[in-house]
Amino acid sequence: MNPRIAVLGCGTMAGAIVSGLLAAGTDPSRIVATARSSATRQRVAETLGVAALTDNRKAVRGADIVLIGVKPAMAAAVASEIAEDLDPQVVVISIAAGVTTQTLQAALAPSGGRPVVRVMPNTPVKVGRGTFIVSPAAGAEQAGEQVIALLDPLGTVVEVPEKLHDAATAISGSGPAYVFLVAEAMIDAGVAMGVPRAQATELTVATLAGSAELMASSGEHPAVLRGAVTSPGGTTAAALDQLESHGLRTAFARALEACRDKAARLS
Repeated sequence: MNPRIAVLGCGTMAGAIVSGLLAAGTDPSRIVATARSSATRQRVAETLGVAALTDNRKAVRGADIVLIGVKPAMAAAVASEIAEDLDPQVVVISIAAGVTTQTLQAALAPSGGRPVVRVMPNTPVKVGRGTFIVSPAAGAEQAGEQVIALLDPLGTVVEVPEKLHDAATAISGSGPAYVFLVAEAMIDAGVAMGVPRAQATELTVATLAGSAELMASSGEHPAVLRGAVTSPGGTTAAALDQLESHGLRTAFARALEACRDKAARLS
């Protein structure tokens, strides 16, 4: 599999995906990117070593895969702009939050039939540990398989039906922000108790990374792993009691629902 890939709107997230593809062995000559600002185009050309253009229509000509990486409000307009320049078999990937495959297909070809796949990555793709939600449009199952194969070397790829795409986005797409907030809170609490910030940060980062690795490698339910740390009447139990009494679970449930609902409104 050595497709020619056009990346329209090579910002932070799309750029991270390009970087991951290059690290996985994709030839830079097989990728062309576009960006509106000259500074971004220069950064893309210098740091990624791929061609950087301003013209979306020129970029997609001859492409096998087109990745739309622009902001959600611009996604349909960009799809409409390039519609006449796409070969019939081109797979279109969108990482625009909240923009449905139906909206994109209508913009790409009013007659329908264009293979479109929604993808939601997250920022750990920058370190080769990304999580990708993949939702093919109806009838685009083969394209979905192609996209999964493309992204698989970059991290974890999970296919979900499009009706669950926004809910899944609330878990993994926005999920790193929740983890970073927890880390920030733990560090600040440690500093408040007298632990130097550098040490509080090192302890927190190592604990979160180690805990995630243990959960991934053990296959145990998180509740089982939590129970292994929690002695009856012990220090961990005292800490967890405070988190539960302050509504941690409810707060996370409402937060993820708000994220899902915001994504739905964007569409």
